[in-house]
Amino acid sequence: MSRTLRTLVLTNKHIFRKNMDDKYFEVLSMQTIVSGTSFPAIKGTQAGNEYYTVMCPLKRLMKVFTLDESILPVEKRAQRVINEDRIPEITNYILDNRYGYVFSALTACIDGKSEFIGIGESKHEQKIGTLLIDEDAEIYITDGQHRNAAILEALKEDPSLANETISIVFFANKTLAERQRIFKDLNLYPVKTDTSLSITYDDKPHAILSKTIIYQSKNLSKLVHMEKSNLGSRSKKLISHSAVNKATKQLVGKIDKDNYQSLIPIASEYWEEVIKNMPAWLLVCRDEVSSKELREEGIHAHSVTFQALGIVGSYLLKNDKNWKQTLIRLKQINWDKSNQADWESRCVVNGGMNNNSQSAKLTANKIKHYLEIPLNEKEQADEEKLQRARNV
Repeated sequence: MSRTLRTLVLTNKHIFRKNMDDKYFEVLSMQTIVSGTSFPAIKGTQAGNEYYTVMCPLKRLMKVFTLDESILPVEKRAQRVINEDRIPEITNYILDNRYGYVFSALTACIDGKSEFIGIGESKHEQKIGTLLIDEDAEIYITDGQHRNAAILEALKEDPSLANETISIVFFANKTLAERQRIFKDLNLYPVKTDTSLSITYDDKPHAILSKTIIYQSKNLSKLVHMEKSNLGSRSKKLISHSAVNKATKQLVGKIDKDNYQSLIPIASEYWEEVIKNMPAWLLVCRDEVSSKELREEGIHAHSVTFQALGIVGSYLLKNDKNWKQTLIRLKQINWDKSNQADWESRCVVNGGMNNNSQSAKLTANKIKHYLEIPLNEKEQADEEKLQRARNV
């Protein structure tokens, strides 16, 4: 038996048909793939072109993708240069979620000999089989290079990942221009998941905390949008889940798997008391005022004010046994954007809202003023700096 036949027989038992007298083999494959790699695969068709989906053990990725296409000039590659800064974040995601990580398929193109051998002759059997790739073929990652790099880094720290698998979609016999087109098409309509929806679907302690207090509250459920962070003018919701999540972090401080459950009643009680002392919010809950109107006219329907209230609440819960009585003074505050004496240069700049962390701190300082809460040295220094800037 020739080396070619011996290699193919060992590679895939379906490539040959053995005759009755056991004296010869008939080669069913038209390719001459002497050695290389093989994968169980399913064959599909898109736009008239065949592609193959395989399951690849993570430990084989280094052997499969041996070509670093980023070393080539842009006109000779079909992939962006890898961003090394992204890799640690993805690696940590794998390691921190060892039994909960999820990855979509990698996409790759085969430049060289390859062949798909079905397990039989029926319609379905022709689509299930083995993908053979010649050892001299180059395999280019077209989508998923950062996932691949992160997996390889994670394997170094946790070898138990080795036999887990990731799906790879292979395209064969594609020119450089076609590979560039595939890369472009795969990235044509990327839509990043909204931050609020990501938190709503997350199982991290901080996410469980914020969504639990919202779901358990009739008022917060009316006020908070669980899917969108940027609320449109027609939205009936007052604030986003991401805003409440961020404000709650300000309120309770460190949140982890050991303490988040004990923080749920504390955070719930605080936000319910705040709502009681925000008459305009209660009008929205009763559908007597539109959220749109409140967002247009007041600062108390924006993320920055929720964060500020979280900062204020953090102080009250630690230092004021009568914090519920103190919160009653919220009713005395003029939250209108037109109240320039209070809010201009804090969270309002030329009539527009400013939602950064410093704006939240400065807004919290003014709320503390009305609640008769003393400022610490850092807060007082921020106030003096603000006044100097206003006087320029």
